[in-house]
Amino acid sequence: MQPPTISVIVPVRNEDPGTISKLTDLVNLEGIAEVVVVNCSDQHSTTDRLKELQSKFNSFKVINSEIAGRAHQMNQGEAIASGSILWFIHADTSVPESSAKFILESISTERPWGRFDIRFDNPSVRMKLVAFAVNLRSGLTGVCSGDQAIFLLRSQFHKMGGFPNIPLLEDIALTKNLRRETQAIRIRTPVTTSARRWENHGYLRTIFLMWFIRFLFWVGVSPRKLARLYR
Repeated sequence: MQPPTISVIVPVRNEDPGTISKLTDLVNLEGIAEVVVVNCSDQHSTTDRLKELQSKFNSFKVINSEIAGRAHQMNQGEAIASGSILWFIHADTSVPESSAKFILESISTERPWGRFDIRFDNPSVRMKLVAFAVNLRSGLTGVCSGDQAIFLLRSQFHKMGGFPNIPLLEDIALTKNLRRETQAIRIRTPVTTSARRWENHGYLRTIFLMWFIRFLFWVGVSPRKLARLYR
């Protein structure tokens, strides 16, 4: 029986060159079979940089998606992935060197999915408080967001039907379904995600908007309407 391997799947759309370059750090993690980047960019700089990285690393795969949206892109990436474990990472999220090892040591058929705690690349006190609140909320509710680097067995992903094809909150919808079967593995060594949305749109405004959207989703407002509100 072959040991489990991890396929990292990263949806990308118009990221800056520095963010794209950091994706190669994933290739060198122990236990990673491949990094599958699903590109839906209309910026030539992003596409050109991805092609350059693909030519340098055999395990760095790039496919293009004509349909924008993380759910569609991540499902498309899973379709060509080879690993028995799927690890979905946002392009602006960095993971510690030991993170793949943590996944391999903790995942099993009894506990087939999990996520990481997060911290932000802005070390301010208020962003530390936001990260604390996010980690506390996901710990209490068992529901998590995509920037928490969700991972799961490929068989479990198929059992859940993949990410629902909705324009927003596909991560919330999937993890709610996963939670009904078993509690998530919580890896407390945090991944680091970007604080740019909070910085650009304001801390209190972003907090209110995110909670408001989650509430509307809970009461049944369509994700399409919520996506317009979010943007």
